[in-house]
Amino acid sequence: MAPTPSPVDPTPSPVDEDLLPWMVRRRRHLHQNPEVGLVLPDTHAYLEAELRLLGLNPEVRTAAGLTVRVPGHGGTGTTRVLRADMDALPLEEATGLPFASLRPGAMHACGHDLHMAVLLGVARTLTQRPPRHDVVLAFQPGEEADRGAVATLRHANLRAADHATAFALHVNAVQPAHSINYRHGTFMATGDWFRVAFHGSGGHASAPDLTGSPVDAAAFFITGLRQLTETLAAKEHVVATATEVLSGASVNVIPTDGSVRGTIRTLGPKQRRRLLAGMEQVTAAAADRARVTGTLTVTEGYPAVVSDGPYLDRLLARLAASPLQGHVREMAAPSMVIEDFAYFLHRWPGAMVYLGANVPGSRAFNHSAEVLFDESVMGTGVALHLLAADLDMA
Repeated sequence: MAPTPSPVDPTPSPVDEDLLPWMVRRRRHLHQNPEVGLVLPDTHAYLEAELRLLGLNPEVRTAAGLTVRVPGHGGTGTTRVLRADMDALPLEEATGLPFASLRPGAMHACGHDLHMAVLLGVARTLTQRPPRHDVVLAFQPGEEADRGAVATLRHANLRAADHATAFALHVNAVQPAHSINYRHGTFMATGDWFRVAFHGSGGHASAPDLTGSPVDAAAFFITGLRQLTETLAAKEHVVATATEVLSGASVNVIPTDGSVRGTIRTLGPKQRRRLLAGMEQVTAAAADRARVTGTLTVTEGYPAVVSDGPYLDRLLARLAASPLQGHVREMAAPSMVIEDFAYFLHRWPGAMVYLGANVPGSRAFNHSAEVLFDESVMGTGVALHLLAADLDMA
């Protein structure tokens, strides 16, 4: 049995004593009932019911999440947009937790269940202590691969926010619990998706000399991709990872077709061009060696998550004067994770930070079927959002 993260918050936090257990109960319900992608009917319904119980009137849009406006009193007129993502991953959970996923093939392995519970905690707090500035809480589906942010940004609550700032956090399973990790400039990488299709004539497994093999081509490509990435990564931050290989349906037939899919991550256009040029060469070499044809297709993914400098400086100044000051850490390099919160930051100034949530003894990172998150960091998460909601702008 895996250790159950303790719902005890050791950090000072401007929230009532019952809030953390309240969030833990909601996080565990969400964790047990994950949904993948853009269409999350049960998650939408659950969050809508919770927000209405708090006396709020959310705007709900199918495949586009929920938003709710909490009016401010005496602020500057700049809206504070606070965002949480909602979708899970297509994984079979292997944590052994007593509140593990009840849905086969789906798991909140990236911590979005914590993000939702935190934003519900922010909603509850703001109903008890009305904010100075207008606040829009945005719950967004389809973050993992579906650009859900684009649809969520069409909500009337967000379209009306002409003058706004945007803030989000992302829990990180390997960074120390309660640590607040930031970076000026590029915080997360640009990401794209690739697919390499190999095609040959097919043939009998007993006579590989008579035909090319897309299975061999896939193996050559993956080996070449790893070598290419290691060479480029010696000088700059680049990532290219094969995550899916499809080919064949029989033990005695060399298949006609095969494919490899995956993702690439870069920090700038020059890096991206060099990596894609190298991948074209690797594709051609793998196809030639395996005596098949090969075609590389790249689908543009998410832009980089880039922190707005003046906004981040103001947030850091507030953190330095808060009980959270001892938890703030500057990251030495950008994260190679991608995030569609980038689209929020294209529209408004703002920032994203990592909230460390490591459970002692656990080494699994986000997206692992064994990943664990320390639930107590949700108290720190609420405190962070409240600072962002109250942040004065120049």
